Amino acid sequence: MSFDPIAATEAAKNTRALRKGKNYKKRTSKLEPFRSEIAKMYKTGASLELISLHLHTVHNQYAARSTILRYLHTIGVTRNG
Repeated sequence: MSFDPIAATEAAKNTRALRKGKNYKKRTSKLEPFRSEIAKMYKTGASLELISLHLHTVHNQYAARSTILRYLHTIGVTRNG
């Protein structure tokens, strides 16, 4: 008996849909409320360290540099446009 990856993928998707239900919402990032601020600071050349410091002092929200960079990649922000 051969393994069919497409059929296995579809079966897993159906199982996941049943498991999650209609009320399932993907977990949002803690940085989401500050999305535009982070993006603007990053595009204007602020370092991840400065963005982290700004979030901590102004918004009382700690986020490591790697977390900020991962979030920026997730929302599709780049320095060069």
